[in-house]
Amino acid sequence: MEEGQVYVLHFAQSHVDFRLPELAASAKYLGISYELLPTPSRLSTVRPDQRPFVLCRLPSEDAACELLGRCSCLRAVWELWLCAETYDDLHQRNRETKPYAAFSRPDVSWKALMQGFNAAISDTRRLDLIESFSYMDLPGPTRMKGADLTWGVLEEYVRSHDAGGAPPPQGDQDPRLVQLFFGRKIKDRMGRTPARDLIDELSLKKRQYIGNTSMESEMSVVMATMALAGPSKFVYDPFAGTGSMLYACSMLGAFSFGSDIDGRMMRGRQDKPGGRGIALSAKQYGLTGRILDTITFDMTHSPWRTPFRDGGGGGIFDAIVTDRAKRLGKRDTALQRDEPFLMPDGTPSHTLPDYVPPTKPYPLSHLTADLLEYSSALLKPGGRLVFWLPTMNEENAETPIPEHPHFVLIAHSLQDFGKWGRRLITMEKKEDAPNAPVPTPQRTAGPARANEDPHEFRNRVRVHLTQYYAPKA
Repeated sequence: MEEGQVYVLHFAQSHVDFRLPELAASAKYLGISYELLPTPSRLSTVRPDQRPFVLCRLPSEDAACELLGRCSCLRAVWELWLCAETYDDLHQRNRETKPYAAFSRPDVSWKALMQGFNAAISDTRRLDLIESFSYMDLPGPTRMKGADLTWGVLEEYVRSHDAGGAPPPQGDQDPRLVQLFFGRKIKDRMGRTPARDLIDELSLKKRQYIGNTSMESEMSVVMATMALAGPSKFVYDPFAGTGSMLYACSMLGAFSFGSDIDGRMMRGRQDKPGGRGIALSAKQYGLTGRILDTITFDMTHSPWRTPFRDGGGGGIFDAIVTDRAKRLGKRDTALQRDEPFLMPDGTPSHTLPDYVPPTKPYPLSHLTADLLEYSSALLKPGGRLVFWLPTMNEENAETPIPEHPHFVLIAHSLQDFGKWGRRLITMEKKEDAPNAPVPTPQRTAGPARANEDPHEFRNRVRVHLTQYYAPKA
């Protein structure tokens, strides 16, 4: 795209690998065209994918505001006036081009903001920098809160690894300086909540109902964004647990539905009045009307009826977003019952509120294959499947990305934990994909063991932990 204004996208550094995929998903949902531009740097050793600032051409300021309200990886957006390697060059070009002229009016209040990345700017130096721009002579009043114009400089540095010696000089005399960005900070005049604020709003520290496996709020919001969750969308989490994904998707406006093999996770403790479990936090977030329901069942033994079971429905959900999984059954299939177990009074055991369903190992390869098959049956054409794929971060270790003839891969991003990590997979069902039936679960003879395959992810992690915690001679 050749038309439009160039902006500086200021990304958070917490999950670098997720930034551009989430930006692409946000732009797709909003219908915004954009173009990423080469971001200048005076240091050739700096990796572009590790930088917090990215230049992007957008069609309008409204588009920038919409992205701020949708993309949780974005901290801020600046309209780029100039970028330079030295302050002398910056001031000279600023005097010549006067990009601030449109705001040089008595009725426009302003404030200056000088920020450093990987280097804190002292108050004294900050004031000196502001004074160096006095030639702009803005006639409007200064206002620290609610100013009409916020202009300033972003100083980008590489991270310093020097633990001693004299502190670097900062500014263009600092050998760590990557680039200077000068411009105007974008503010949403409509008062929409930035997407990044949802991370704090959904924080587990503030949530009234959580569990040991509750998904962290930042990743929940990213997953909901990748799923294109929003008003009029219907999202399903087949392994809902304590509902982290349901909250995130519904906070973006979607209707959500969850199921889990263990109803206790969704219900919470029932020995206290006032409602517990997912319903408690749904009420906390004001999502009672958007989280439609939660039901206890195993995805591989789901109660879906026609037209979905025979493949004639063309799907019901706009997205399936999930984290982990278990499945029903005994480890030894010879002990598996097909008929209900009756208590002494004749009550089927599975109808009791304290019933704990038996589970068996679920190899990740089987889980991924099943998830793709069920998603193919339940997703609408164009619907998205977003899920985690654990992986080992070993040398020469390959992580095969799942494939399915009905899906196209949109993105895969790694959350690195050191020896191992997890990769967020986003796939989209093809528009011309044929209707698929819900698979029929297959029972294999003999005991199911989690440690049969040495290449299974859990077993490889177990080997690493055994080596790490082995007593030293």
